[in-house]
Amino acid sequence: MLKTIAIENYRSCLRTSFDFHPNLSVLIGPNGSGKTNVLQAVMLLNRMSQQEERHHRESLAGVTSRIRVRFETDHAQARLSAAVETQTDDTNKDIVTTSRQKWLLTQNGKETVRSQMPLAFAARYRAGRQLRFHAGMRVRVKGRYAWRMVLPPWGADQKTPDWVQAAIAKVSSFCERMRYYGASQFTNPGACPVSFEIEKDGEERRLYRLTGHARILYQIYSVWRTAPEGKFKHFFDIIGPRGLKLIDDLAFKEVQTSSVNYTVRVGGKIEKRRRSQLLIIPQFRIGRQRLSPNQLSEGTFKTLALLFHVVTDESSALLIEEPEVCIHHGLLSSVLDIMKSFSRHKQMIVSTHSDHVLDHVRPENVFRVGYDKRSGTFVQHIRKTMTTKEFFALRHYLEREGNLGEYWREGGLEEIQ
Repeated sequence: MLKTIAIENYRSCLRTSFDFHPNLSVLIGPNGSGKTNVLQAVMLLNRMSQQEERHHRESLAGVTSRIRVRFETDHAQARLSAAVETQTDDTNKDIVTTSRQKWLLTQNGKETVRSQMPLAFAARYRAGRQLRFHAGMRVRVKGRYAWRMVLPPWGADQKTPDWVQAAIAKVSSFCERMRYYGASQFTNPGACPVSFEIEKDGEERRLYRLTGHARILYQIYSVWRTAPEGKFKHFFDIIGPRGLKLIDDLAFKEVQTSSVNYTVRVGGKIEKRRRSQLLIIPQFRIGRQRLSPNQLSEGTFKTLALLFHVVTDESSALLIEEPEVCIHHGLLSSVLDIMKSFSRHKQMIVSTHSDHVLDHVRPENVFRVGYDKRSGTFVQHIRKTMTTKEFFALRHYLEREGNLGEYWREGGLEEIQ
């Protein structure tokens, strides 16, 4: 579980820190305050967990940020301090070029172990391997990065303590299974393809990486194909006629195709390879009409994508940016109730501009995000911004007169300093 985070020198987050709610954290604040930047900073943990090892690769010019995070597992606490160099691509997505990570693990407040293992390298623990050294301290030598083997503090001839192995494995798995949903990902369903191709064994084509609308369709198809009576049925019960009534049916037509690739070898020899593929055609039924995905309304497509992430995706933490976009209030109320229910199984961090979202959460879930010209983005739990008397008055207001969204509409939360 993600407990606390401190962010330095990342976009507008110059010195930003706060404690997460164990289930649902809702970030509110005006445009430009840095809500999205906070979510993106949290997702750096996911990118570090999947970072490829780059041996002797020159460091690219970028921005160095620092992130300190505290995780809590069953019997141990893990503190991660990371210096992360990032570059921003054309889609405004951060790419982690290098990272230097240090760990402090504590068991039951007594035994403490320090480590310099990279988060991505920790995946080897999950494979059940016992390592007798820590490979992964990245050092710079004449502008180049290389790996240095670092002996663990308990000695080269001893195996990794079981509790350290368990703690690192859980944190590594948690970060690797973090997911991000942004409403802007699924703007204009008209741009969505009516079909996509995969390899015959069901995997994505290596030469054509699915993104955006096509990727969410592929993910839904994967669940439909592998777990029709399990996760997919649960998802369809929520979105279908028995639930929110977004659609009446959803199916995928599979058409076998093939292609031929030619490769010229040394000496002019031509090698011919035939590749079998499946053409996947999603079909949505609403009433008597069968629709392609690009014929769905933007609100319907975004709601389907959001609920798929919430209900089906086996994520450890789900970061959601503006779930209210293109969803009318009646449907949004149902979506928020579903999100709250699933937040007991996966940690959720939500940014919003909607007072209607606040109508469905409690004060302990809400964090106010603001921006200061000197210190950048700040995040404060609304309880910490109030005196005891002010918080008691808010409680009384919520119990007797109105809800948190209405309190926000009336400027109650904006006046808090």
